[in-house]
Formats: sequence, C-alpha cells, structure tokens
Amino acid sequence: MNKNPVLIFVFLFLSCLAGAQNTYPRDYFRSPVDTTLALAGNFGEIRPNHFHAGFDVKTNGREGMPIYAAADGYISRIKLSPYGYGKSLYIVHPNGYTSVYGHLKSFEPLIAQFAKAVQYSLSSNEIDTLLNPNSLPVRKGQFIGFSGNTGGSQGPHLHFEIRETKTEQPVNPYYFGYKIEDTSRPKITAIAIYPLSGTSSVNGKHSIKKLKPSVANGKYFLSKTDSITVNGLIGFGIETYDTENRSSNQNGVFSIELQSGGKRIYYHELEKFSFENARYVNTHIDYEEKQKHNNKIQKCFLSKNNKLTIYKDVINNGILNFTDDSIHWIRYIVKDFQGNTSELMLKVRSTSKIKVVAALVEPTEPVFDCSKENNFQKEDLQLTFPANAFYDDVAFKYKKSPQSKGTYSALHKIMSPNVALQKAYTLSIKPDYIPEKLHSKVCIVAVNEKGGRSYEGGMYKEGMVTTKTKNFGTFAIATDTVPPKIRTLFKYTKEAAVDLSHATTINVIATDNLSGIKKYTAKIDGNWVPCEYEFKKDLIFYTFGDFLADRVHTFEITVTDDKENSSTLLFTFKR
Repeated sequence: MNKNPVLIFVFLFLSCLAGAQNTYPRDYFRSPVDTTLALAGNFGEIRPNHFHAGFDVKTNGREGMPIYAAADGYISRIKLSPYGYGKSLYIVHPNGYTSVYGHLKSFEPLIAQFAKAVQYSLSSNEIDTLLNPNSLPVRKGQFIGFSGNTGGSQGPHLHFEIRETKTEQPVNPYYFGYKIEDTSRPKITAIAIYPLSGTSSVNGKHSIKKLKPSVANGKYFLSKTDSITVNGLIGFGIETYDTENRSSNQNGVFSIELQSGGKRIYYHELEKFSFENARYVNTHIDYEEKQKHNNKIQKCFLSKNNKLTIYKDVINNGILNFTDDSIHWIRYIVKDFQGNTSELMLKVRSTSKIKVVAALVEPTEPVFDCSKENNFQKEDLQLTFPANAFYDDVAFKYKKSPQSKGTYSALHKIMSPNVALQKAYTLSIKPDYIPEKLHSKVCIVAVNEKGGRSYEGGMYKEGMVTTKTKNFGTFAIATDTVPPKIRTLFKYTKEAAVDLSHATTINVIATDNLSGIKKYTAKIDGNWVPCEYEFKKDLIFYTFGDFLADRVHTFEITVTDDKENSSTLLFTFKR
C-alpha cells in the first residue's frame, strides 16, 4: 500500500510537537521537607495583585523545620529582606530549572556565614547577592536551612518554587511529579453574570447577577426559582476553590472551562506565567467584587488589556451575544491538577427584545482609551497614565473638595479604589502654601472616608508635589516631620549597664506615624552590626555573635523614615 509522504511528515511533526509539551522531569526533584507534603497555598492561587508562584508548604504551624535542596546544583542567589520572601535561597540546577526557598528562619551555617560576610562588606542589613557556580554548591537532599515566617509571610511555612532558569517563569510544581493526596472535587461557591454593553441586560436589568449554587452528591445545581433571562453582550464568572486531603485551606483550582451549547468558548489552566504579567490577576478577577466583599470571582471573559498567557481556546474573548428567543445551556467545568472535576449547568433564556437599560447620552467625563497614554490636567492637578495602565477603556471621574485639617492642598478624588491599575500613573498636586523649610517633608497621602491617611510618597519640585502610584482614591498634600519612635523591651538607665549576659538578641520596637521605616543602622562599640526587621511586629533585633568580649559595651541604633526623620537610641550593656 502506498503511503503519502506528506501526510507521514505532518503526522510525525504533530506527534513531536505534542510530545514536546509539558515534558517536565517528574523524578528529578525531591521534596524540600522530610514530612508528607501538605499545602497552605498552591500554584496560581489568587493573591493580592498577583498569582501565587509556587507551593506554600505547611510546617506544622511552627518555625524550625529542616529544609533540603530539591536537587543537585549551586546556590545562585541569597536575599535578605523584611518584605516579600524574607530570608530566601535560590538554587540553579543543571537541568535548566531553579528552585526557590522563601520565608526561611535561618540558613545552614556555611550559607549563613557567607551571607553575613556580604552584609558586613556592604554594611547593609538587606542584601540581594548573586553567586557564581563554585561558591556554594549543594547536593540533592542537603540541608540548607530552617523554615520560618520572615518577610511578608502571614504564618510559619515554606514558600517553594520551581522556575525556568532562562526565562525566570515559575512553573506549577505539580508538573514535576510532586504527589499531594487529593481526592476531593473543587468547590463552586458562586457564579456571576455580567451585562457588558449599554443595552445588555440580565433579568431586564443592567446589573450583575450573582447566584449561589446548591450541591448534592457532588453535583452542583441552581434552584428552580433562579430563572435567568439575558439579552445582548454577556460575560460569565465563577467563584471556586480546591482543598487537599491533608489541608482545609482554600487553594486555587487548576483549570476553568466555560461552554455554550457544548462548545468551549473559554478555558484557562495554570501551568506557568511570568512575574511581569502576574499583576494582570486584577483583571482576571472581578476586582470591584474583591475590594467590596473579598470574593474572588474569576471572569470567564477577557478585558481589552489582558496579557496573561494562561488562556486557551477563547472565542470572542469569552463574550456571548444573546439576540434570539431561545434557551441556551451554559456549562462550567472546574478541575484541580489531579483531575477531580466539578460541573454546573446553567439554563439561560435569550430574548430578542432589546431594552435600553443604560442611558445613551453623551458622557460628561472623558473616556480614556486603555491602549494609549492619557492625561488629565487642572490648575492644581496633573495626571499622566501610561499606555496600558488601565485594563479597559474607562470613563474618567474626578471630584475636588476643600482641604481638610492638616493638609496643604484641596482634596482630589480620582476614580474609585475599586478600579484596578496595571501600571503606576504620575500624580502631581499643587499645594495652597507650604513654608520653604517644609519642602523636604511634603508628601501625598490618600485620605479615607474616616479621615485616616496612608502614605503615597512624593517630592516637592517646581511648585508641585509629585509621586507615582497604582492606587485610586482621595489625595492631598501633607507633611511628615515626626521621627520614628524606638523603645526597648527591657528597662535601662544611662548610669548603669543593663545585664544581657544570658540574652541571645537585643530587641527594639520601632514605629512610624506616616511615611514608614526606610532604614535602620545599629552599632556596637561604634562598629556596624547586622540587624533584622520584622515589620509585622515592629521589631528590629540584633543576634549576638561570638566576637563580643565579656565586658561593658555600647549599643546604638538609628531608625529613619522615608522623609529622613531619624531617632537614635543608645545604652550600655554587659556580657
């Protein structure tokens, strides 16, 4: 029988292409802990302003669990920061991947010695240093440190990632063969239906319709009283989460699919993403619903400016146009990585009767095209939004109010805090009057409904105070002239040295009223020493080393806020 060589070539090409997808090494990496893996958070879980980039491994609710290298390689990066991943290590592996270990309490002694040497060489408490392959090689299963709660962690755990070394894109660790017992189906807690044009309607109204499904025997369904009539351009959304057998934490699902009449119109799955695009989570979800009610409704339709690469097989951006008089069946299909599946069928009645549900009048506000740079200017306000700062075209809203007590400008209400931004915009406000001696202390603050203030930064230049921000709200000019407050957790006097012979640390509490702590410097007997800052506890602490002689010493610490206001605490102690 004659075979068509062209067809054979096409078949082989497609076979190779299919085989090239998801070819991750499944037996290369070991677990970073010796206990059975249980997750407090998983890959792709929705977090504030980002997708979660790895596994949050449970450590029995405590610090100090031994952490091990997932495979052979070398420590390529050591980072010490009060924020983010806190104390963290990065290991480059010869197979093209990098593993990351975050929120550590402490490093293995040799690694700790290396990190401290960098700190002393730079006289810096915070470091982010890159290493060459010969500095700190590690073997698979080698002890590298203890788990902790440093940085932005909200409780003791290990943050564990696997990234592509070349692209630095995080990959879902499940793809590398990590087995976490999971026999439960994802939970569906709500669905949402969105009218997306001025003449679209849901049950005759131009407002979002939210429904909570019931579940019986693992099957989700809506009440018979939940009748839904739609017209025009409509989008759908869903709130859902997953749990594992050993954890009750509400983690993320792996994939969401939306079908209409049995045809897929929307699909996403969480294999990998880029950190550069992680903030697009704010348009992947219903951001306003998250801000108002802390619900995480994932939209099954795409905004105009959505550069996430997690989507596949999306038709017409996931938006359906209902113009006939018939019944349509909508199906949600939700899966976790293990393939456990939950579904919900939704019957909607389409109507051809168009009802004008939004006033079709000329807008009084300027409409910003999200794909272009946009500017807004008043006598005492200038705003510049770079291209692709917004996720959709928006009607820009602004309101001015008289200045309030303690401010140096009018109050400028810009849009709503419930509107998300991808990029920072430039905000410039003209003060009514500021004495020259306060020019270095001025800043822009956001003022909430109760009069509370939060710092947005800013510098005085050419008669304006200017900052960059990704927030909307009500803004004004204020000043920060108050230095941070520092206190010890023990009593001391200037006349006598405090006895710290049995102490392991020197702890001080440092707080600031507005602009926040920017830097802190400690010295013993006039020599710089490294400290750690736990901003969650307002705690700065120095850990004693072996170099101090048994005698009286002087401890001095200076804390400075973002407006260069400083406070210094000085006392003597004996070892």
